[in-house]
Amino acid sequence: MTINKKSVVIEIAHDLGFHHVSIGSMQPLKDQQDRYLSWIENGFAASMHYMQKNLDRRMQPGYFFEGSKSAVLASVSYYSERPSIRPFHGAVARYAVGLDYHAVFRKKMRELRDRIAVELNCSVLGKPFIDSYPFFEQAYADRHGLGFIGKNSLLIMPELAGSYSFIGELFLDIELEADGPYVGTCGKCFRCGVDCPTQAIVEPGVVDSNRCISYLTIENRDGVPLELRQSMGDWVFGCDVCQEVCPYNQRPVKTPWVEFEPQSGAGHYLDLVDLLAIDSDELFQQRFGSTALRRPRRRGLLRNALVVLGNQFAEIVSGSTRWPEVDSSELEAVKRAVFDFAWVADDEMLREHAAWAIFRSGDAALLSSLEKREKNPDLKDCLRKYLFELD
Repeated sequence: MTINKKSVVIEIAHDLGFHHVSIGSMQPLKDQQDRYLSWIENGFAASMHYMQKNLDRRMQPGYFFEGSKSAVLASVSYYSERPSIRPFHGAVARYAVGLDYHAVFRKKMRELRDRIAVELNCSVLGKPFIDSYPFFEQAYADRHGLGFIGKNSLLIMPELAGSYSFIGELFLDIELEADGPYVGTCGKCFRCGVDCPTQAIVEPGVVDSNRCISYLTIENRDGVPLELRQSMGDWVFGCDVCQEVCPYNQRPVKTPWVEFEPQSGAGHYLDLVDLLAIDSDELFQQRFGSTALRRPRRRGLLRNALVVLGNQFAEIVSGSTRWPEVDSSELEAVKRAVFDFAWVADDEMLREHAAWAIFRSGDAALLSSLEKREKNPDLKDCLRKYLFELD
């Protein structure tokens, strides 16, 4: 009896917990190349210069594993329920609440490779990849039916499974029949673009990273532009808004892997005052080294925390009903923590963001103390402008 190798491979992948599985060919991504190049040429990659390198390799599925004949494309949900936010906490995008997905996904893919060799009773060479090498894997997954690309530029899975999923590839030296595209559509819906806090989705399927909260809080190495800070809201790492409003995500599939659950990693929210107390890269690495939150580094995460605190300060002092449990003593204590952080911070960018947070609280006395102490003339002028606006 002849074994259907493709069916065996897909069955093993499902048994390991992968939700959707398809098979890809080694044909170049010629039809998808123009879309990617247009995105780059429009400057939508922002400061992610690595996205602009190796453009030829990004369209070549077989480039990264010599001898590849096919690839297993697989997805798994990372979704977990988010509890209500508490004051002076920042929200973490759902994909990052557990352990770093790169290591977890690669380990599962290696298990898949080894199981394939056992079940097919043959030697199998294979190499797993996920989101950390120059390959246009989103277009590859779209071409081979793992899902379809939605107007928020994310891959939306079949069977109304939505977009809360990691995707990856296991390149193999065995020949498997490739799958064609999955036909899906967003129809007339554009909730993701309408509800994006920073209007980063400039047209269906096209995201301007310069305005995207995920870029601003993770990949961005500079300060957050003043005009976008308020729109960051409570997001201290990443953003889920375009997914939260998507009709395809109204019945999300919960993650089957404990590694992606919040108790395994950073969790859905970070205590922002605790973040400000992390005063060394070593402590930062100890806390976040096994999670995706290490990506912006300590400096970036502190910057984000200060922006979120500034946004919450402004809401609280305006009398917002979102924070009824915050009393004046707690507010003063948190403002003081931001002030103390700014007082000793060596980093000028972080001092400015801390001053902005205090400015948003309306506390002219604390801001004036920082202005008088500031030695950098440009930053001193910036703080004076904040004080002028409070008059």
